[in-house]
Amino acid sequence: MNIHNYYYNEEGKNLFVEFSMDDDADNVYRKDELSFRDIELYSPTIIEERDLDDIDETFIIELLNEFYKYNELPPKELF
Repeated sequence: MNIHNYYYNEEGKNLFVEFSMDDDADNVYRKDELSFRDIELYSPTIIEERDLDDIDETFIIELLNEFYKYNELPPKELF
């Protein structure tokens, strides 16, 4: 998985992520928005909202891997 862009919206409490899977072509990406509740539920560690200021790509990859074990991947889009 490759993370292209991510942003946590503090007001809406949503994490917006643009990423591609290893098997996606170079010009294909996916985007999704996870609520803070989803982040708490699927996070590899116990997380509080203030911790989201310091998240990195490794955390997001682990989070998305766990999230997509139980949810469908978003559709592919072209760059």
